Amino acid sequence: MRLLFQLLKSFMIIGIGAYGGGLVTIPLIQHEIVGTRGWLLFDEMASLLAIAQMTPGPIAVNAATFVGFRVAGSAGAAVATFGVVLPALSILFFGAPLIDRVKTNRHAAMFREGLQVGVLSLLFYAAWSYGSAAVGSLTQFFVAAGAFLTLVFLEGKIHPILVVLACGILGVFIF
Repeated sequence: MRLLFQLLKSFMIIGIGAYGGGLVTIPLIQHEIVGTRGWLLFDEMASLLAIAQMTPGPIAVNAATFVGFRVAGSAGAAVATFGVVLPALSILFFGAPLIDRVKTNRHAAMFREGLQVGVLSLLFYAAWSYGSAAVGSLTQFFVAAGAFLTLVFLEGKIHPILVVLACGILGVFIF
């Protein structure tokens, strides 16, 4: 029972911090699940993210279900999944009536802008954390940098999945 409460609490924290989307949850999951709780090792976290991104649905929900099941079976999966969506549901339920009031509020707009900067810092941290784990050689660094620059300069002109597949093909030949 205590483990289920810890799962609920941990994934509620992740759900609260998930403002900004799925990629923002990566450093939150890493901190809470790998760092604080020790439910996964760093290498397992990378595998979890690969699985969570390949399966349909939000990364946070997929990760919660996976970690919950791994830690406490079916009950753990249900509790962790509920925990990660509860903050969003609560904000929608209780915050929806206030949206018209705060939409034009200057302080609320400044708060949202501050949140966006905080979210950006989480994205940079996720890129740094997983980038340093994924890039183990100078060759891999140059392939990653080339892929990044391709995405930036050809934004909207080339599908990102093609860039990922090209990196995979390059990996077969040069890694």
